[in-house]
Amino acid sequence: MRLRQPQWQNSMGLSKRSMRAKLLIGMFLLVASLTAFAAEPEKKETAEPPKESFNLILPFTDLTVGQGQEVTMDAEVVNRTKNPVSVGLTIDGVPKGWEVGFNSRYPSYPVRSVMVQGEKSTTVEFKAKVPENTKPGNYETKVAAKDEAGKTNYLEKIVFRVTSKKVETGGLKLTSQYPVLTTPSGQTLKFTVDLKNETNKPLTASLNAEAPTGWAVRFKPQFGDTQISSIQLKETGTETLSVEIDSPVRADAKEYPVNIRARAGAFEASTNLKVTLKGVTDLKMGTVSGTLNAGVTAGQKTPVPFLVANSGTAPIRNLAFVTKKPDKWTIDFKPDKLDALNAGEVREVSMEITAPARAIAGDYAITVAANSADANKSVDFRVTVSTATLWGWVGAGIVAAVVLGLAIVFWRLGRR
Repeated sequence: MRLRQPQWQNSMGLSKRSMRAKLLIGMFLLVASLTAFAAEPEKKETAEPPKESFNLILPFTDLTVGQGQEVTMDAEVVNRTKNPVSVGLTIDGVPKGWEVGFNSRYPSYPVRSVMVQGEKSTTVEFKAKVPENTKPGNYETKVAAKDEAGKTNYLEKIVFRVTSKKVETGGLKLTSQYPVLTTPSGQTLKFTVDLKNETNKPLTASLNAEAPTGWAVRFKPQFGDTQISSIQLKETGTETLSVEIDSPVRADAKEYPVNIRARAGAFEASTNLKVTLKGVTDLKMGTVSGTLNAGVTAGQKTPVPFLVANSGTAPIRNLAFVTKKPDKWTIDFKPDKLDALNAGEVREVSMEITAPARAIAGDYAITVAANSADANKSVDFRVTVSTATLWGWVGAGIVAAVVLGLAIVFWRLGRR
């Protein structure tokens, strides 16, 4: 007889199996979701293009200025794209008689648009000159900038609070209309700079320069030869100075910066000058032994090696050789031309000399010249000519025959 299990035991077993099934299903779903998450490709973040093609940055938009004074500040146009942007600049609402506009920095020219390369910035100078008879009060101008090929627009308001009293300004300003000059190494360059006192009181400004090692810098008045280290400036006055810069003879051909500074109390101004050196050539000619003489045999081609060197700092290009020689002599060069003789380079040239076969033994002078558009050099060689052995015996035989013939003639005459 089969015994039946109690009802409560049967229900407990079903409950356990149900729980295990639910647990297995949950684990399966968890693993599936993790797998799907891991298999999902990573989304790459893409940078959205900027909404604006450029930015116009005006550092000061609310200014206090006195009657007759000038306001100057740098405005920056920043390209936010990777392509060049042409930005047009306009100024509206300029009061009558005022001089307001944008200028390039060096040299200074009025500008109405600026081309800015991709992801670069360009700085222009904003200037506003207030007339002496301007009534005190607030004046407003509007600066507009527009991408000439796009939709970006900027509009900035600049407020000028004009007073009857002069406003103390930044102090000193140094500028040079031609800040970059070019010269061969070892020469003196003269820059002209303007030093402006932008305050309402006289100032005494000291002058100094920061130049490469071995260079010399001198300050002089624009008209005068007196070397100075300081200068007296009248209130709101400008003095023009001459800056003389000596470069070393052996300086390499490249660009060199020279920083000029002026200081008056707490006020300081500086400007950067640039000297571009072209370098110099220094052509030299000679022989390995150091002597300028050679020996040749008449009627035979004799190679005479000599050296050409460039001891300068700039290359010598298209160097050709010519000679001044006795009549009927032949002189050839191998090579007959050097395309380039670089700075510090030494080259050997073979001068092949052929004296005529009947040349008389002795010393002769020839002149060798090396010429190019960059340099010229000439040297004198002494050439000793000797005759060949065979021709020497032939000559001796001829002399002996002549002597013998003369002896016979005298002997016959003597018998008569």
